[in-house]
Amino acid sequence: MEIGLFAAIGFLFAAYAVVGNDALQTLGTFINSNARLHWFWLFLFAGFILVATFTYGWIINDGDPSWGRLSNTEKYPVVDIQWYHTLPPLALLVITRFGVPVSTSFMVLTVFATVGGLTSMLMKSLIGYLLAFVVGLLVYLVTSRTLEKFFREHEPGAKAPWGLASIMGALIGAFIYLVPPLINPEISYLPETAFTIFLFGVVLDIVASVAVLTFDNPVRAIAASILSAALIGFVFRQLMPGQTVAVGIMSVLAAVVLYLVATRVNSGRIVYWIILQWVTTGYLWGVWLIQDFANIFVFLPRELSVFESFAAMFSIIVLLGYTFWNRGGPVQRILQAKTAVTDIRSATVIDFIYASLLFLFKEVSDIPMSTTFVFLGLIAGREYGFTLLDKSMDLFKACRLSLSDASKAFIGLAISINMAVFLPRLAAGLSGVEVEPVGQSYLVFIALVNLLLVPVGWYLMKQASKPGMAVTGGLLAMAAAAFFIMPPG
Repeated sequence: MEIGLFAAIGFLFAAYAVVGNDALQTLGTFINSNARLHWFWLFLFAGFILVATFTYGWIINDGDPSWGRLSNTEKYPVVDIQWYHTLPPLALLVITRFGVPVSTSFMVLTVFATVGGLTSMLMKSLIGYLLAFVVGLLVYLVTSRTLEKFFREHEPGAKAPWGLASIMGALIGAFIYLVPPLINPEISYLPETAFTIFLFGVVLDIVASVAVLTFDNPVRAIAASILSAALIGFVFRQLMPGQTVAVGIMSVLAAVVLYLVATRVNSGRIVYWIILQWVTTGYLWGVWLIQDFANIFVFLPRELSVFESFAAMFSIIVLLGYTFWNRGGPVQRILQAKTAVTDIRSATVIDFIYASLLFLFKEVSDIPMSTTFVFLGLIAGREYGFTLLDKSMDLFKACRLSLSDASKAFIGLAISINMAVFLPRLAAGLSGVEVEPVGQSYLVFIALVNLLLVPVGWYLMKQASKPGMAVTGGLLAMAAAAFFIMPPG
C-alpha cells in the first residue's frame, strides 16, 4: 500500500503530538528530576526503549507497528487518508498547548473508527478511569500515613527505605496474577510469572543498595554496574525465555545506565531513588508506547516493510530528540506549573502504579484506550485518599481539581467526536459525493455529548461554585452510567 502525502503529513503531526506533548505525561517528571544530566543521556535512554518496544512489537506482530491495536478492521478499518484526517492531530497540538488534558487516542483515532470502535474505546477508557480511581484511592488510604508520611519526614537523600522495590514487585506480581482473569476469563498467568516479577523487585533492591554503598568511586561503580546488569539479565531471561539477544542488549544497557547515573549524581542514598526512578520510567514508557503507537501509525499501512519501519522510527526519534533538547518545551512548563508531584519518591510510586495499570489493560484486550483517562483517574483517587485521612487537605479543593480535569477531558472527547462525524461529511459534500446518514442512536449520542458541553463549560468558568460542581459532576456521572447501560449502536 502506497503512503500518500496526506498520510505522511498526518503521521508527522500525530508523532509530534504524541511524542512532544502527550508523552510528557510519562517523561515529564523524569526530565525534571534529572536536570543536572545532559539532555542527550536522557534522550538516549528513552530512545533506546522506544526503538526496542517498536522493534519487538513489529517482529511478534508480523510487521504491524501498532502492537495489534488496529488489527480489528471492522472497528478500525483501513481508509484512504484524506486532508481532513490530518486535522485532528493538528488540533491536538494546539489544544495541549493550553494545558487541556486531551486524550490523544480519542482525538486521533475517533475519525478512523466506526461507531463500534468508538464505543469499545470509550468503554475501556471509562473502565480504566474507574479502576485507576479505586486503585489510587485504596493505595493512598494505606500509604498516606505510612510511606507518604515517611517521605514528608525525610529528605530523599536522608534515608533509603530498603525493601521498597521488593514490596512493589510482590504487589504487581499478585495484581497481574489475580486481576486479569477477573476482567477477561480467557487470560491467566502461571504463578512463576508473578514470582519472577517479585524477583525483579528483589534484584532492583540489591542493585539500588549496591549503588548506595559503592557508587562514590568510578572503579567500584563499573564493577557494581556489571554485577547489577548480570542480575537484571538473569531476571529478564526468566521473563523472556529464548530472547537471548534482547536480554543481552538490555543487560548491556542496564550497565551503561547504572554507571551514568552513579557517576553523575551526588553520592549517598539519593542514588537509590534515582535508580528506581529510571527503571520505573523505562517500565512506564514502554507500556505507554504499546498503548499509544496506534495513535501514530494509524496513518500508515497496517504492515510495514523494514525500510518503512526504519524511516518511521527515524522520524519519531528525531522528534523525541528535539523534545529532550528543548527540555519538554511549553508543555513541560505547563506541567511544572500545575503538578503537585515534585518529590522524586512520590513521582516514582505514581509512575509504577500507572505503568502497572496500563500493563493490565494491555493484557486484557487489544482495544485502544485513553491513557489520559487512566492517569486522571489515578491522580483523582490519590487526592481523595489524602483528603480523607489528612485534615490539612481540603475535600472541596480535591473535588474541584478532579472535576476540572475530567471536564477538560470531556471537552476534548466532544471535540474529537464532532470532528469524526462532521469532517468526513464535509469532505464528501465538497467533492459532491453522497453523504452517509448518521444512525439514530448515534445521532442521539452526539446530541447529548454536545448538550453536556453547556454545563461543563459553565462549570469551568465558575470553578469556585459548589452548586456548579454538584451539577456538572452529577451530569458527567449520569452520562458515564448511561453509556454503560445503553452505548451508541
